[in-house]
Amino acid sequence: MPLLSSSVFANLMATMRTLPVLMPSAPDQRWSCHSCGDCCRVLVGHLFDVDRKRLDQQDWEKSDGIVPYVRAGRHHVLNKRPDGACVFLTDDNRCLIHSRFGEEAKPFACRVFPFSVRRVGDAWQASFRFDCPSATASKGKPIGLHRADLIELLKRAPVRQHTRPDRVRWRRAVMMPEEISALLGHFVRWFKRADMSLTQRLIGAARLTTTLRTVRIKRVRGPRFDELLGLLFDALPRESAAEVVAPTPRQRAMLRQVAFVHAEHLSLAEIRKGLLARLMKRWQQLNTARRHRIGRGAIPPLPLLGGGAMYEAVEAVEPAAEGEDLIRRLVERYLLARLTGRSVFGAGYYGWPAPDGLAALCLSTAAIGWLARYVAAVRGKNSVSFDAVAAALGVVDRAATRLPALGTASEKTRLCFLDGDDGLARLISAYRLTSDTTEGT
Repeated sequence: MPLLSSSVFANLMATMRTLPVLMPSAPDQRWSCHSCGDCCRVLVGHLFDVDRKRLDQQDWEKSDGIVPYVRAGRHHVLNKRPDGACVFLTDDNRCLIHSRFGEEAKPFACRVFPFSVRRVGDAWQASFRFDCPSATASKGKPIGLHRADLIELLKRAPVRQHTRPDRVRWRRAVMMPEEISALLGHFVRWFKRADMSLTQRLIGAARLTTTLRTVRIKRVRGPRFDELLGLLFDALPRESAAEVVAPTPRQRAMLRQVAFVHAEHLSLAEIRKGLLARLMKRWQQLNTARRHRIGRGAIPPLPLLGGGAMYEAVEAVEPAAEGEDLIRRLVERYLLARLTGRSVFGAGYYGWPAPDGLAALCLSTAAIGWLARYVAAVRGKNSVSFDAVAAALGVVDRAATRLPALGTASEKTRLCFLDGDDGLARLISAYRLTSDTTEGT
């Protein structure tokens, strides 16, 4: 017997399609597609059943000799050419499906990018991605104006596969909605502060997550939880201004490995290879991770970021010499979009408890700092630039919430180690992107 009759299920789907859409909030964040084609070359487009049926009806194989999709593991994905580009990407960076049948004929994954949607309570929660050049450059219309487009898209979307409840945990306790709102609200206000530098705010947030991981929420539920957060954030300016010493060699080695995990990228061809090839790739990844732990000599090239840098050269790269304001605004937009888009814990981040997810967000900013230095070293520069930070941030955000390796127990163990001995703050300071001077907004 089915759990729901077809009529009840149809009514449920109709109700879900009319739910409100909650948009992420990031000041000055804009986006419109500028047809750069990056997403069509780098990303793997996963398909729902309705997407495949629509592609079958379009009859690409018979009319154009195009195999529209292939199987990758348990999923069907858009097919790629040998150069890695989508089979439907034209020479002028246009979508052949769009050109021939209109935008509504494109797969859901293509139409929703750079947003993603997830059911949260009685609404759809939209989150925003930064692995798009127009997103990092904040080019186009304010992201809040895309709400109407998402509402229309969700009316016809395969919402059945987006209905997993978002239960956020604090250790083993399930957080109440008002507790989640209070936690996110305090962090958003902290990162919006104009009286401290970006580095100081990141250090303060990292030190606070260390404290929060020791809090037993069962003793401070509801309004008392908000009161506790208020006290902790009131004391945070002093915590963020406290001395930060240099990270230990082991902390630096672990950060390099964290950066490597974020930067690892598999092409569709690699994903579809046989067992032996996948085992060989895994062996190569383990050897690369070991080299990052040692941290001497030439760095193995990182996918999407180029190669040809030495570990010593990366360590010698300085914070930005110019363009600090642009870099600060980019990182602020990223942090606020992750927080308000609810992609930092719970179903938005591998089911992790709230304190762990917030600590992982702080660690990711240190990884951005190391990867931005890597990009600068590859380009022969002695300081990071906005372009280097944008490239690094895009790679980190592409992995966050979408790379299964980041949600494993081993990564949580690594995070726990780095969270001790002021490790997160030490790494954020050592690989800061901007100077420590106060930056107004």
